Amino acid sequence: MEITSVGVDPVVVSVTGEVDLATAPDLERALETALSQPEATGVRVDLSGVEFMDSAGLRVLVAARRNAETAGQSLVLHAPHDRVRRIIEITGLAEVFGLADSASTESG
Repeated sequence: MEITSVGVDPVVVSVTGEVDLATAPDLERALETALSQPEATGVRVDLSGVEFMDSAGLRVLVAARRNAETAGQSLVLHAPHDRVRRIIEITGLAEVFGLADSASTESG
């Protein structure tokens, strides 16, 4: 897994590779860092390069969303790969992350 972070408003965290039990702590640290930027009002997590995510990755995203809301910030998932989007939908998290209405709008 590779993570890059740029900008401050919103901070864009781009993730590539697989997010699983072994790599989820790296994502967790990157999101904590992004959410702690003083000028940031939110974080956009670019998941277009993630082809696999397990429950450990979902847990990290849910916790980061909760932390963002507590801090008065936003956390948005951007362009999840079809397989990752499907996992988010199956777990009922599509509405939580605002993906329920955008299933086919991001592919074009």
